[in-house]
Amino acid sequence: MGAPDSREAAVHWFVRMHADDVTEATRREHDAWRSEDEDNREQYRVVEHALEQLSGLDDWMRIQSAELNRRVMARQVRHNKGWVAGLAAAAAIVAAVAYWISLDPEIAYKTGRAEQREIALDDGSRIHLNAASEVIVRYTSTLREVELVRGEGVFDVGREQNRPFVTTAADTDVVAVGTQFRVRLDGDVVVTVLEGTVGVSTGGWPDADTAKDRSILVRPNTAILNANDQVTVESNGDITDIETVDAFAATAWREGKLIFDGTPLREVIEEIARHSPVEIIVSDDVPDHPITGLIHIRSTDAMLRFVSSAVPVTAVRTSAEVIVLHVSR
Repeated sequence: MGAPDSREAAVHWFVRMHADDVTEATRREHDAWRSEDEDNREQYRVVEHALEQLSGLDDWMRIQSAELNRRVMARQVRHNKGWVAGLAAAAAIVAAVAYWISLDPEIAYKTGRAEQREIALDDGSRIHLNAASEVIVRYTSTLREVELVRGEGVFDVGREQNRPFVTTAADTDVVAVGTQFRVRLDGDVVVTVLEGTVGVSTGGWPDADTAKDRSILVRPNTAILNANDQVTVESNGDITDIETVDAFAATAWREGKLIFDGTPLREVIEEIARHSPVEIIVSDDVPDHPITGLIHIRSTDAMLRFVSSAVPVTAVRTSAEVIVLHVSR
């Protein structure tokens, strides 16, 4: 009999790890399971978050955990029946998690500086979060909504014709069914399409009934984008004209690269800082020279050496956590 799917396995491990009598051997097995696959780690986080939201489970959880651990120990004798016995003890928790997920929970995912993360959602969609970014996922039976709170993400949307995928950022909606696109929130909202077609809308909804169905693109300000199209939604709600861009270049950070084409120095430094654990400050006297080229995301010093080779600036480390760029003398 094959192993259960990762969601059930995550519940199984959550119960075992919360037993009063959890052993070091169990902890090692749990660590090994989590290290096998990113989806294992992601599903464990989902289950952990779900059960944290449910009240009144503490005493019951301890009872179920002890029983599950007892049955799992018996697996050493009846190996092929171990997973069945263990999951039977955890069945009520699986039901509780499924019920909680059906209540339209909010699940937040975030990254720190110099960190990227790929998130697998239940519908087959995937989110690739850039550094220093955060999203909130809200799924219902009729709508898949992901709010970009800050930063940048690439959204690879699983196709569900009757359940649109809506990405919100500030007052902007990006509506898709099955496609791949990038959204960046940095004051303005930048939307770039890699594959398929999306609708970008902003402004108020005409009436309450329409507002309930985000799949209807009838907002006053709407643009339809295809592959390699890009628009910027300005802070006042205006959508710029559609421009053709290199979508790969815009999302090259997924491949460990930053590509610039006449980009002002301060914007380049801002992007490098996103992928650096240290703060980078540009002195006021440094001209905002345009920079063109490709930078590999690696050590901060290596990335700044590229900048110094392109424009006359010198990087001075003033502390372990701060680097200041000055005009080269």
